[in-house]
Amino acid sequence: ETSEQTNIGFDARLFNNTLSVNFDWYKKTNKDWLIVAPILATAGADAPFINGGNVENTGVELALNYNNNIGGFNYNLAVNGAYNKNTVGAIPTGDGIIHGETNQLFDNAPEFYRSQDGFPLWYFWGFETTGVFQTQQEIDDYGVQPNAAPGDIIYRDVNGDGSISDADKTMIGDPNPDLTYGFSVSGNYKAFDFSIAANGIAGNQLVQSYRNPGALGNYTSAILNRWTGEGTSNSFPRVTTGATNNTLFSDFYVEDGSYLRIQNVQLGYSLPNSVLDKISLDKFRLYVAVNNLYTFTKYKGYNPDVSNASPLAAGVDLGQYPQTRTYTLGLNVSF
Repeated sequence: ETSEQTNIGFDARLFNNTLSVNFDWYKKTNKDWLIVAPILATAGADAPFINGGNVENTGVELALNYNNNIGGFNYNLAVNGAYNKNTVGAIPTGDGIIHGETNQLFDNAPEFYRSQDGFPLWYFWGFETTGVFQTQQEIDDYGVQPNAAPGDIIYRDVNGDGSISDADKTMIGDPNPDLTYGFSVSGNYKAFDFSIAANGIAGNQLVQSYRNPGALGNYTSAILNRWTGEGTSNSFPRVTTGATNNTLFSDFYVEDGSYLRIQNVQLGYSLPNSVLDKISLDKFRLYVAVNNLYTFTKYKGYNPDVSNASPLAAGVDLGQYPQTRTYTLGLNVSF
C-alpha cells in the first residue's frame, strides 16, 4: 500500500498579533490496499491477498485563535474545524465492492456495511423505510409486502419491481463525519480565572446494535413509543415475539451521530502575590471543574462518541459504557 498527500496552507498573525490563523487544504490518497482476492469457494484454496483499491480524503482544516484584554480582563477565544470528504475507488472485484463482515450487529446478521467505488469508506447498506403500516388496507394497497401485518415497518421498493429484496438495498448512512470541530474560551481577571472547552462532530450516522432482536433482552426507553394500534406510531413498529421482517437492517437502526460536548468547565481563584509573599508560597490556587458536563445530540444511545475494536465497523454502537460526568475540587500549591 502506498500513500500520497498534497497540502497547501498558510499561517498568519493579524491585528497586532491578537489573531492567529492556521489554514490547510489537503488531498490524501491511499492506493493499492491489501484486500482478499475475489475467487470462487470451489477453488479449494484460501483466497490470497492482492493489491487493489484506493481511498481519497480531501478537505480543509482551519484554526483561529484570538487574544485580547479589556480593562484588566484578559481573554482568549479559540476555534478549530476540519471538513473531510471520503471517497473509495478502483476496487478490483468486478462489481467494485468490498463486502463487510457479518455478525457485528446481532446473531446471524446480514451484511450491513461495505466499501464501493464512488461511495464513502464502509458506508451503511440496507433498506429505506417510509413508516409503519397502520391498517391491513394499507398493506393491501401497497402490495409489495403481502406478509406484513399492521404495526410492521414499510420498506421502500427502490427498484420498483413490486417486491422487497436485496436489490432494494442502498446507502442509508455514512459513519465518517463531514466536520470535526472544537472551541474554547478562557480568561482571567485579577485573582479569578475560568475556561470552557467543547468539541463535536457533524454529518455522520451511527448504528445501534447492542440489543439482539433474535434473543430476549432489555429494550431502551424508545420502546415506549412503539405501535400499539392505528395512529399510535409511524416510527417504531409493534413488539412481538413472532417472526416478522422488522429486524431487516434498515434506516430504522441508523441515527444521526452528530454531537456537541461541553468537555470541561473550570473556575479558579489564586491568592495574590502580596499574600503569597507573607506565607512564603509561590502559588496557591483553588479550583472547581466539571468534565463531560453535557452532550447536545439527537442520538438516543448512551454515547454518540462511538468507538469500535474493529476498523471495519466504524460507527457501530455495541453498547459501550457511557462516559461519566466528573466533578473535581482541586488545590495547586507551589513552595
